Parts: sequence; C-alpha cells; structure tokens
Amino acid sequence: MEPFLSIVVPTYKRQTLLHKTLEGLAKQTLPPDLFEVLVINDGSPDGTKAYLDGRIGTLPYTLRPIHLTNGGPGRARNTGIREAHGKVIVFLDDDIEPSPECLEVHYKLQQSLEPLVVIGPQSRDLRLGTSEPLWIRWEHVMLEKQYAQFASGAWTEAGPNHFYTGNASVRRDLLLAVGGFDEGFTRQEDVELAARLWKQENVVFKVELDANAIHRPDRTFESWLKTPYAYGSLDVIRAQRRDTSWRTIRHAFVARNALTRLCIKLAIGRPKVGAVLQATLKGIALLVDALFGLLGQKLGIALLSVIYNMRYMEGAADQFGDVRSLWQQIASAQDA
Repeated sequence: MEPFLSIVVPTYKRQTLLHKTLEGLAKQTLPPDLFEVLVINDGSPDGTKAYLDGRIGTLPYTLRPIHLTNGGPGRARNTGIREAHGKVIVFLDDDIEPSPECLEVHYKLQQSLEPLVVIGPQSRDLRLGTSEPLWIRWEHVMLEKQYAQFASGAWTEAGPNHFYTGNASVRRDLLLAVGGFDEGFTRQEDVELAARLWKQENVVFKVELDANAIHRPDRTFESWLKTPYAYGSLDVIRAQRRDTSWRTIRHAFVARNALTRLCIKLAIGRPKVGAVLQATLKGIALLVDALFGLLGQKLGIALLSVIYNMRYMEGAADQFGDVRSLWQQIASAQDA
C-alpha cells in the first residue's frame, strides 16, 4: 500500500537537529504505514550521509535518504516531490521537531476535496528561554504575533505570504502542476511557490494551530541578516515580473515607525552609513537584552526589527539598482 503522506525534509550540515526531527516523526499518532519520510541530504560535508544510511530500518516508518551534491533548498525539495510516493507532501525543515499529533492533523485536513495548503506553527522550545540568541527569539516573537491573530479570529484567512515550508502540506499533483520550486530562489522560494499555487491552482491556505511543531533554528547573526536582504531583492524581482505588487515594497517602508523610516532613509544608497547604523543598533540591542531582563528583551527585539527592515530595503534598492527611481516607484505604488 502506498503511503498517503510523503514527508520531505531537506538537510544540510544539521545532523544533531535532524536527529530530533526523525525521532519526533517516530512518535506520531498517525500510523506509520500512512507516511514515508524522504530526507534530502543536500551535499552535507559532515557525517549526515552515514547517519541517515545507518537509520534505515531502525525507525517505525519508511525512511528514504536521498543524497545529492549541494544545490540549494529548492532543488532538494523538488527532488523530494519527484521521488515521493504519497498523494500529499508534508514539508518539514531539519530544525523542526513535530508534535505527536502534527502529521495526523495534516492527514485529516488533506482528505478535503478542495486544493488545500495546510500551514502548521513553528513554535519556540520554551525550555531554551534566553539561551537562544536574541535574533532567534526575534523570529519566534514575529511568528507568535501571527499565530495570535489567527487564534483570536482577527485573521480569518491565510495567504501565500504565510506559507513557510518548515511545517506545511500540499497535494503532490498541485506542486507538479505549477512546476515545483523555482530553484533560482535561495530565499523566499516557499512564498514564491505559494503565489503560483494560489494564482494557477486556486488553492486555499489554512493555518492550523493544532499541527504544531517545535522550531530550533541554528543560525548566526550574519546568516539572519541575509534573510531580509534576500526578501527585499526577491520582492523587487517578483514585482518586476508582476508576481506581486509594488505596494508590498511600499508597505515595508510606510507602515514602519518613525525611527525605522529614518534609519532606512539614512542607509539606502549609503552602505557605510548603513553598516554603522546596523552595528550600533545591534550593540544596543544585545546590551539591553543582557542587562534588563524581559524589558530589555522587548527593547532589543524592537531594535532588531529596525535592522530587519533596513536590510529589506537595502536588498530592494540594490536589486532595483537606482535608489531615486526606487523611491519614485514606491511613491507611485500608492495609487497602483
């Protein structure tokens, strides 16, 4: 009997975290004959290959490691989609530990006849507390704000911008119909795919808080900085090819507070000024976080948000190539 779910987990140099993912999958309430697990080893230079090959046959579910040369997350996930036997793909990241009910929730919801994308939470590990770097806590706080909006009913509908492949499911035939991930995108490849699923296949996005998973990201501050920069750059690319509106980029500026807008204005087109502002804000954020407990963490996270939005607009400006023209484009987007 073919499995109904294929769990696709791309991995790169995260053997310790990946172990928690595989062990979490072994504790699922969903019977193991209903799912398979494909781990796409994206050319990890550590012991990931030997570890995965050694786990075959030791777990209650079918584990299928696939070893590639390094080619990025889009190619890894596309490989998993092509090789999957299940009707529905569940994307999990290698720093995710699914709750015991996670797959069962995805399974039940994906019995629907409508083209459905189910998005589960990526929750913080409360045991880690402040041992996590401030920028990782920032990520959790931003996600928790979104989940609170859905839990309260303030947000009743989800959309492509809520599609994170850390914990999400979608029918395999829909993924194949839109051509899978754009492998040229190294960041935001999930949102870009979601936009095509929405436009071409009329999918319905559903955030389901019961499909919970613990998220333990492991990245440096420098790695964290790359994400908003890439998002800004890729939003310009998407706006230029009309996959998204210029109002998305305009909103990233006009919706921010006065301090953020001032820092963006000072930094855009002035890399040295931007670097000084970034270093200063980071230093203050880490200092207040270390000295003033929860209040310091709150202030530190607010300062990291300033940096995040600066980096987003820097990415947009660099991709656009002409700062003055970008501001004109943003201004004109108000009436678009």
